[in-house]
Amino acid sequence: EAKYAPIIRVFERARKVYDPLRIERGYLNYQDLLMKAADLLREQPHVREYFSRRFSHLLVDEFQDTDPIQAEVMVLLTSSDKSERDWRKCRPRPGSLFVVGDPKQSIYRFRRADIVTYNQVKEIIEKGDGKKSKGLVVELSANFRTTGDIIDWVNEVFQPSEEEDANKKAMLRFPEAPSDESPEY
Repeated sequence: EAKYAPIIRVFERARKVYDPLRIERGYLNYQDLLMKAADLLREQPHVREYFSRRFSHLLVDEFQDTDPIQAEVMVLLTSSDKSERDWRKCRPRPGSLFVVGDPKQSIYRFRRADIVTYNQVKEIIEKGDGKKSKGLVVELSANFRTTGDIIDWVNEVFQPSEEEDANKKAMLRFPEAPSDESPEY
């Protein structure tokens, strides 16, 4: 905690120089592009309509690394209701959204990817249109990328234990029950 405060102060001072300079020169960074895309899709239903005709299906791989702005863009792009402005209330057109992800592999928390966003979109997909069409969540448990010995070792290393909870080292492990901070073991 003590290390973060001075680093944050340096970044805040750098941003006070960077943001006006970027705007003055007419530059956009990656976050600007994402936010402008989300604003455009949210505020201009005809733009959403155009893209839904042009791209009928959206596949998102490594979904666990999706941040809230990216989630908003993908849900707005696949929404069945072009007038809904709140992406959390949107429902994808049946068959329009396919995501693949494992929250235990999330590595982009530093840029706002988190399990809350992952679970929100998962819930949106599961609800479907709220009528006949519900989304399908398929949990895969087979691993074809590595050997059984390595899988057994990983499972043992990350298995929660009461002893570690007492020592506050459990942050390195997955809890027994899911939370807003971590998927379950």
